Amino acid sequence: MAADYTPETKHEWLERIDAGYSLIVRLMFYAASLYVGMMMVVIVYYTSFRSMGWDYNDYSFTFIEYGFIYVLMLGCPWMVRQRAHVYIELVTAAVPDQVRVVLSRAIAAACFLVCLTLAVYTGMQTWQDYSWGQYDELRGQLDIKRWIVIVAMPIGFGFTALEFIRFVFGSSLIHTGEMGVHE
Repeated sequence: MAADYTPETKHEWLERIDAGYSLIVRLMFYAASLYVGMMMVVIVYYTSFRSMGWDYNDYSFTFIEYGFIYVLMLGCPWMVRQRAHVYIELVTAAVPDQVRVVLSRAIAAACFLVCLTLAVYTGMQTWQDYSWGQYDELRGQLDIKRWIVIVAMPIGFGFTALEFIRFVFGSSLIHTGEMGVHE
């Protein structure tokens, strides 16, 4: 017995999927924001204790160092969604609207392909590091597995690729067609 799907139920499912996906992107951004705040606290702790000559946790510097990768990768999809990343409108503002639409979608497609490629390669590297149990050579004394360092990369690049593909096939464009700073 086949399920009775109407266009309305299909539309509802797509809205639920989009809402769930949007929630994941927002949660990634919130996690990145929280991590930045925690990094500030740990920086104050690390520098204060080090300046005073007191013992400090050896993992504190590693938490800060690896945090840059995590913050970048977890926050990037939201930045693309909000068009808050760096891009230049000089060319897209100088061309007619029809050309701008094609150019903007082509740029988004190129960005999608780059992010997808990076997601695949960093995903393979993460899996290899996890499978082989390799340790981070820079922090060997701390016994940190190397996959922990880069696991945010395939996730971040993958979600960023999805955000760029939304600009390729979606109703909105990355480029507004106006030069200057936009809010």
